[in-house]
Order: sequence, then structure tokens, then C-alpha cells
Amino acid sequence: MSATSNESTSDPRDVAAALRRELDTEESWMRSSGTSEEQERPEAGDLVSWMLRAARLAAVGDGTPFAAWPQLASILNVDVIDAITKTAIGSTKTLEESGGHALGEAIGDAEDASCLRSVEPGLTGLLAAVFPILDLWIDAADECPLDDDAIDLVHARRETWNLGEAERLAVVRTPLHELDLQVTAGLNGGVQRLAPVFELAEDFALFADGKPSTRMLAQFNARKGQGVTPGGLEIIVEPILDEWWDVFVRIKGTAAKFVRQVRLGTLLLERLEDDAELWTVSLKDLPLDPLTRLVGSDIAIKTTDGGRFLI
Repeated sequence: MSATSNESTSDPRDVAAALRRELDTEESWMRSSGTSEEQERPEAGDLVSWMLRAARLAAVGDGTPFAAWPQLASILNVDVIDAITKTAIGSTKTLEESGGHALGEAIGDAEDASCLRSVEPGLTGLLAAVFPILDLWIDAADECPLDDDAIDLVHARRETWNLGEAERLAVVRTPLHELDLQVTAGLNGGVQRLAPVFELAEDFALFADGKPSTRMLAQFNARKGQGVTPGGLEIIVEPILDEWWDVFVRIKGTAAKFVRQVRLGTLLLERLEDDAELWTVSLKDLPLDPLTRLVGSDIAIKTTDGGRFLI
């Protein structure tokens, strides 16, 4: 999707103009194919790929192509929220499992997702539902160790696309080789586990009238832990599950103000506006299997000074 190859050899204005022509050509193809019974119909992934690159172009000043996505989605009958979610999950898996050229391209795709996250509210305001998965996608990219081939593509992207602070990924702004990250992890202690791995006992996972059982609540709410961030700040973590399937994570100590993300499995928690120590997410609308899996998942916490904790 990201088309980062050899970009650094061209003037950024020429590359942007070339991307505009590419997007215009693809838009025409999607419009004609979407209304024709004879041509092969574009897939949902084709539209998402186009949207991500159009968002990159919008981030450098040309938002005209991107503004057409709602009409294209209507013509193609694409559920854009679902399509972006599937793309994000697939790309995150690539970030976690790949190396070399594939990893470099996946970093570029994640930065396009960052552009989408940044520019979309001001252009259409229709994609707020995908912001949490975009945040996870972006975060996964920023934590990737880069090998030699991947770092070359990331350098090329940084030199070619002059993105702003809101869109630029940290891994592109300051690429770190996998060896650098190994050294950093050694200095900072890597991920700190604040409590033993949480295992939800099957006999505790029984439900009472659609609510968590008393024993499930007791087991979940018994996990607590504390530690110290790389900057020397104290962090105290106290998770809570209530009978309505709302999860709360209270984070106390001097690190409370410096927490930048809390996640339960794949779900991002939100900080309460009236209580800076409390983060929350609701599980009540989830099907039984993913709900049970998430209740037994690790809670992951990140701080602005590089701390990473599991409980």
C-alpha cells in the first residue's frame, strides 16, 4: 500500500503529484467498475488502500481525493468501518511477524493510518468508530524493531514525505535498529510484570443471569501490583470488574499523570475526565467467547517515560 520504494530519489513535490495522479486513476476505475456489470468489481481492501494513501496526500496539503471516499464507499457498497478494521488487524499481524521489505512497507501503511487518524475528523467526521483500532495499529508500528532492509525503507519515507508531528510515527521520525531496542530494553528492564500471569479459572467463569459470577468478580478484582517506571516514578495498579461488565483500572502513585495508554487485551481503555487516575472500558455488548477471553487477558500499561507494564 505505502509505495515507499525509491521515493527518496525524487523531489517530494513530484512524488506527491505522482500520488495524486495514481489516486485519480484508481478513483475513476472504482467509479466505473462499481457501476458496471461487465467489469470486475473492486474489493473492500482496494478502497481502504486508496483511502490510506489519499489520507497521506491530505496530510501534505491536498485533501481533494480523500473527500471522495464516502461516495466511493456508497458506489461500491463497502462497509468502511469493517474494512478498515480488517486491514488494521492484518497489518498489525504483519508488523508483529515480518521483517525486511514487508516490515518497511507495513510501517508505511501504519503511518498512512496515522494520517487518516489525524486528517479525517476535519474532512468528513465519519470514521470515529475506527479510531481505537487505528491507535492500536499505530502503537504496534512504533514498537517494531527494524532490521537493515526495513530501516532503509523507513529512512526513504521520512526524507520524501514531510509529515507534521501529528501524523509522523515515532519509528519513522527516529528509526531504531533492533539492536538499539535490545540495548534500550536491557537498560530499562523491558516490560515489567507487576503480578503473576492472570489465569481465569473455568469454574470461576460461570455467569449468573448474564452477569459475572461472584467468584469471577472476586478473582478479577484480586489482581493488583506496583512498580517503578524508567524515570523513577511509582506506579500502583488496581483493576476492577463490576457486575455490569465494566472494567476499571485505577492507577495511583507519582506515575498516574504520565500514563499514556491502558489496554485490556486488544481493547483500549479511556481515562475518565473527572478522575485522572481511573481508566475504563465496557465489555457488556460483546459475545460470550470474546468477553470471557478479554476478562482473562493481560492489562497492559504504558507511560510517557518509556515504562511498559503487564498485570
